[in-house]
Amino acid sequence: MKTTLILAIISIFAVNSFSNPKYDKWQDPSYFRGYNVLYESPKNLQDFIDFKNYGGNLFHIQPDGFYACDAPYDVVQANIDGCDMLVNYCRQVGIYYVIGMRSGPGAYDTFDESQGTTGESRVWNDGNTTEQTRYAEMLKMVAERYGEDTLFVGLNLVIEPRPKVRVIPANTSAAYKFFLENIYNIHMDRVYSSWVAVIRETEPDLPVILESFAYSTPELFPAYTVNDPYIIYSAHNYQPVEFSKEAVPFNKTYPGVYWNISTLSQVLYDAAFLRLTVFGKLRDFQVTTGAPVFIGEMGMYKPQNGGEQYLDDQLSIFKDYGWHFAFWDWRRGPGADWNIEKFGDPDNMHWKTVLAKFHAPPVPGMIAPLNDAMVSSAIVFSWDTMTAFTLFDLEISMINGSRLDVFVISDINQSTYTLAENTLQNGERYSWRIRSKNPGGEPENNSSWSEPRTFTVGSSSSEKHPIAGDKKNELSQNFPNPFNPSTRISYSLAVNSNVRLRIYDMTGREVASLVNDYMLNGVHSAEFNASQLASGVYIYKLDAVPADGSPAYTEIKKMILIK
Repeated sequence: MKTTLILAIISIFAVNSFSNPKYDKWQDPSYFRGYNVLYESPKNLQDFIDFKNYGGNLFHIQPDGFYACDAPYDVVQANIDGCDMLVNYCRQVGIYYVIGMRSGPGAYDTFDESQGTTGESRVWNDGNTTEQTRYAEMLKMVAERYGEDTLFVGLNLVIEPRPKVRVIPANTSAAYKFFLENIYNIHMDRVYSSWVAVIRETEPDLPVILESFAYSTPELFPAYTVNDPYIIYSAHNYQPVEFSKEAVPFNKTYPGVYWNISTLSQVLYDAAFLRLTVFGKLRDFQVTTGAPVFIGEMGMYKPQNGGEQYLDDQLSIFKDYGWHFAFWDWRRGPGADWNIEKFGDPDNMHWKTVLAKFHAPPVPGMIAPLNDAMVSSAIVFSWDTMTAFTLFDLEISMINGSRLDVFVISDINQSTYTLAENTLQNGERYSWRIRSKNPGGEPENNSSWSEPRTFTVGSSSSEKHPIAGDKKNELSQNFPNPFNPSTRISYSLAVNSNVRLRIYDMTGREVASLVNDYMLNGVHSAEFNASQLASGVYIYKLDAVPADGSPAYTEIKKMILIK
């Protein structure tokens, strides 16, 4: 008896002390804040770098099915390749991702289905074990393909399931379930449970995301639940649709009166109505179950009057409740539709509202001066360019002084800052550091400070000086850029000089020395092969010390390696 009790206590302790790193992040309130991303709109690595620099940390990747919708349910390699491309971009930049399936055996893309361009999805029908089994095999394939990746934090079983949505006269989840189960013999919970069981055969700890029926509207919660320890429940919100999907810019107003599914009437949509009615049932479900909640889609089609308030009201609710969210969708081609980043409203308030609720941008990469550099009194500080909306704070302090010698230049709106000549004392040693910030004004909108670098103010110049006459010192942009794996760097010298051309990573570590020699005036170039380096942003720096005793010349530029 005593032995049994001890073993029971050990067992309980082991269960309670077990940690699932991926699921733990979903239990961290509002940790995931991001966007949906589709491979149908052309994307490149810079799109992903920009997204991370904005402070986003999650992409909800929505590929079409890895298996075809109809028999014989062949593998669709193009869809796998498209998903792989987006996943690889996430891996290169360090962005978490969720994969949500838009279609598969017996299940058509919900948008195509709603437009009448496909048949009705059959996968939910009771007794349809053939397509349900094939769909489960597809989910298992996705789970196995990406399951070992620490950035892969969830598999969304199906995007916006909509069995019989057009023919069910229901505005509550109870009524909707009644019609599904008693009229159409559809039991989504059974299908979901069978799919989760198949995933668990090889990926016992992977978070699984379940959406509600009828386009995942939050007003139809609680939907079905599954008995599994690592489930996240998801809803999408575009209510009121007349506002969020209005095709003419600045043609609708929020707060405003629009149709509502819960009341079946025209009502005033404002912050209180969104909180109590649109998201009220989802909040009750969260409180009752303790399960993490993910708003998997939200957003606006075009900028509207009060659109920034509409976005802020929703994001404030999500933050208050600890919900995770992903806007629809990231850089959707050249048009403005859904591209809140590109709305171009006065002072860009729609996008700044989103940025204020994202995480802080990354810590900027410091470019110049390099650590322990000798600089002129008119020093030029430079750091990694992020986005047009990123602001920076620059801190400078005297090494041998007290903290009273520290001063901060705030809200710099570019990636360089030139200190007025003689601001710093000649011969003294200083340190500098930089941080980035999103609009919002809260501490959470500021990145951490970079690690400090030191420099000494000297009498000789290491900055770029204009040269009289036709010949000049110049460092050109590498070509091609981005590159893989080789690129050419050209530079010109006004006079014969001792030249060093070096490559650094964003931490300031030297990774290559291309030139270290005496060079005649004129144009020169050097080839850089980065086959042994990882994808990312690198810095190249030219130092030229003229033989005629004229001031030294230094210039720094960035380049992008994409593999």
